[in-house]
Amino acid sequence: MFTLAEVARVMERWSHTGEALDGRYFWCSDGLIVRDPGIDNITQVLAGLLDDGDFTDVLQRLDDE
Repeated sequence: MFTLAEVARVMERWSHTGEALDGRYFWCSDGLIVRDPGIDNITQVLAGLLDDGDFTDVLQRLDDE
């Protein structure tokens, strides 16, 4: 999971390193961006995903292979 601030920080760094077309996009496999940091907030997001029935759509189970 990422906060918006962390995504912004990474993209800013990439604008100087040349990664991701100079920081013009952010992508990660199975990435979930949350607005606010902290375990309580992340727990609330996960609980909300479960309550709304979206948990398995947003987070995919990885195979053991």
